Amino acid sequence: MQRLDRYLVGLVVAHFALTLVHASSHSALQLLPTGLDLVFILSVIMIGPIVGLLVLRFSRILAAGLLAVLLAASFVYGFYSHFLAPGPDNVTLVLSQTWTVVFVITAALIGALEIAGVVVAAAVFWAAAKTPSEPAGPPG
Repeated sequence: MQRLDRYLVGLVVAHFALTLVHASSHSALQLLPTGLDLVFILSVIMIGPIVGLLVLRFSRILAAGLLAVLLAASFVYGFYSHFLAPGPDNVTLVLSQTWTVVFVITAALIGALEIAGVVVAAAVFWAAAKTPSEPAGPPG
């Protein structure tokens, strides 16, 4: 595994762990997503990047492309819901409680990890695209 791949794995694992903490703060503050929001959060933000890591074992270019798209989509969704859109999920509108600090800090840190993940995934994609494919088997 190459160094950029290890960075990407570390970013995705940190993203997943921080997302679990953020989800706990959502629960504690009773800000529970429903409908399409819940589907997006579970599939694109939580499960998708883990699947991308599994794909990384078989295809660097596919995994990097998938992770770049998933993390970019996660960033756009999270930035909009936590910082732009009015509503209970906006960090400026969350009632001041014990979990509020955790909610705000994890929202910002997740965004930073997503941006870093997109950059590293793009670098892995670029490196994989420039590297010629290995032969399928031993030379005949």
